[in-house]
Amino acid sequence: MAFACIFVPDFPVQAVARLDLNLRDKPVVIFQGAPPLTRVFSANPLARELGVELEMTKLQAEACGPIEWRWRSASQETTAQAALLDCAWTISPRIEQRPKQADENLPDTVVLDITGCEKLFGSHKKIATDLKRVTAEVGFETRVAIAGNPEAAVCAARGFPGTTVIPEGKEAEILGQLPLASLSPPVELLETLRRWGVHTCEEFAALPEIAVIERLGQEGRQWQRLARGTEVRPLLAKEFPEEFEDCMDLDFPVDLLESLLFVLNRLLEQLCLRLKMHVLATNELTVTLTLQPGDSRGKERLQHVRKLRLPVPAKEAKFLLKLLQLDLQAHPPGAPVTKIHIVAAPIRSRTRQLGLFLPLSPEPEALEITLARIENTVGEGRVGVPALVDSHRPGAFQQNRFVLQEAQSESTVNEAPVRAALRIFRPPLPARVELREKRPVTVICEGLRKKVLALAGPFRVKGGWWSESPWARDEWDVLIPALRPKYESSFAMNKAEREETALYRIYLDLRSNAWFVEGIYD
Repeated sequence: MAFACIFVPDFPVQAVARLDLNLRDKPVVIFQGAPPLTRVFSANPLARELGVELEMTKLQAEACGPIEWRWRSASQETTAQAALLDCAWTISPRIEQRPKQADENLPDTVVLDITGCEKLFGSHKKIATDLKRVTAEVGFETRVAIAGNPEAAVCAARGFPGTTVIPEGKEAEILGQLPLASLSPPVELLETLRRWGVHTCEEFAALPEIAVIERLGQEGRQWQRLARGTEVRPLLAKEFPEEFEDCMDLDFPVDLLESLLFVLNRLLEQLCLRLKMHVLATNELTVTLTLQPGDSRGKERLQHVRKLRLPVPAKEAKFLLKLLQLDLQAHPPGAPVTKIHIVAAPIRSRTRQLGLFLPLSPEPEALEITLARIENTVGEGRVGVPALVDSHRPGAFQQNRFVLQEAQSESTVNEAPVRAALRIFRPPLPARVELREKRPVTVICEGLRKKVLALAGPFRVKGGWWSESPWARDEWDVLIPALRPKYESSFAMNKAEREETALYRIYLDLRSNAWFVEGIYD
């Protein structure tokens, strides 16, 4: 058995600083609580070197020196925890999220079951190095430890900097170097052991077990087994997320699109990086912008929600950022933005097998950006693919979003081929029709007279009688002489060319008693 542990020191600070590059290599302090109860909740090592301590007031912390401070953000901590889990899932499917002893709502530790992973990822030392590298890519400075049981790995990660690999059977020897405070025991227990003269894990582990139970109870025995590295309990495995999300609370309201795109770019880079860790992409992106209320007394904050549905799965931050830019230009938020929240629906990445002799087609990403630019120019809902609607009304259709054939379902792609198509004239061509026994015998359109050679009909269709725009008509399919029937768009023809025959659709509008040529069969 082998277990790895990833520990993020000063988690609230890193949850904020990983998305804000300006906070790197600066003393950062996180405050919590409303004035006058504002206290220091967390601080990074640079801030502690200036003398900042936990539970200091805001005034005391600022008096220590030049610091960068932020309010604690629960939403950013939640997304940071999700990013930390993504890093662990790159190595093992069985992981557990451990909360900090002092704060159950602050899971800064992740434990992985890496039993058997050596065959895929190499030695334990290499796995620890890979975990540290992957977490650094998403903005975390972590400690990684590997041991034969999960509790020993957690203690080593919280106690030793860098990467630590504990050989099997050496848990008590290596953990004995740590001070008792690194185990994060209750304050009462720690104070009792200090009065006994016990300051390290080695000294605590050397005490007689029965005597520890008599004086400290079963809880003391459990902490002693933890100091020895022999405490074992099963992992509570975490389920894989159904969606990927990230967010950022802005220090100041942002009303310029360029400034907003700068923050969106950072969030999208993190989301795409996490998707790539799992060899995934996204086909739906939801961006929620929390707006500053117009009335300073208003407590409710409005939200501006934009949803992008992509024709093909994508995982490139630049492509998604460009689509968001075009969408926000067409639908700008109505007030300055104070918070950004992005949710990406995961989906398998797109794979393509290009043919050697097939012509090159435009890249889907470039085509989608072009369509978005056209839609910004001509208006929303006027760019896409026409599709029939569930109606008998002639010419009724709707405009759907363009989706590449390769992104459609198999049932849609493998439909039976169309054997005949009606090329519709828009608008229909006015005509005069001569009848004999109520059947068309001659069609006159655009000054040309055509004799009907064969016909089928009439096909009466009507509808909308319950609405303000009812319609009714009799349709006929007629075979008449024509030139170039596959390519002509009207009845106008050059008489010097050879005549052929073509099948046309004509109809009588029963409401206006007028004849029209609707189209030609191809």
